[in-house]
Amino acid sequence: MSLMEITASTLEGQRIRLEPLAVAHLESLAAAAGSAEVWTYLDEATPDVNAVASLIAEALEEQDQGVRVPYAIVERQTGAVIGSISFIDIQRRHRGVEIGWAWVTPSKWRTGAAREASYLLMRYAFDVAGAIRVAFKTDSRNERSQRAIEALGATREGMFRNHRILRDGYVRDSIYYSVIAEEWPQVRRTLEVQRSDAEV
Repeated sequence: MSLMEITASTLEGQRIRLEPLAVAHLESLAAAAGSAEVWTYLDEATPDVNAVASLIAEALEEQDQGVRVPYAIVERQTGAVIGSISFIDIQRRHRGVEIGWAWVTPSKWRTGAAREASYLLMRYAFDVAGAIRVAFKTDSRNERSQRAIEALGATREGMFRNHRILRDGYVRDSIYYSVIAEEWPQVRRTLEVQRSDAEV
C-alpha cells in the first residue's frame, strides 16, 4: 500500500498563493495577525512580533518532525501576507490529513481568500499526495468557522466533547468535518464554479 506524501511546495491560486512558511514572513505575518478577532478561538493572545516569531519557530519545528506543513497565505495582487494555514495531523499510512491553524486577517474576510487556501490544500492532498480523507475541526462556539467549512462542501461528522482545555481554562468542544476521496470530484467542481463566478 502506497503512503501519502505531503511536502512543502508553493501552490498558486487565482487570488492567493500559498508559500511554505519561513522566517522571512515574520514581519508581514505579524502585521496581518495584529487583530484580536483573529485569535478569539485559536487559543492564543493577540500576538506581537516576538510571539509570531515563536509561532513560526514552533510550526517549522513540527514540520521537521513530519507532523505539520505550514504555509503563508499571500495575496497575489499586492504580494501582502494575509494569513496562514497548515496541513496538520498527517497520517501517511492511513492517507489522511487535517487542514488547520487557518486564519486570515479580518480585512480579507468574505473575500474568498480563506476558501481558496483550503481549496488549494485539498486539491494538493487529493490530486497530488494521494489522500483519501481531509479533515477540519473548529471550536463549537465558532459559528463563522463552521459556516465556512460547510461552504467548502465538507460533511459534519460530530462533536468531540471536552476535547481541549484552553489557556484560560475553558474546556472546548470541537466539531469535526471531513471530505473523503469519493466526494472530492463533486466538491472540487463546486468550488471551481464558485471561483469562476467570483471573477465575473
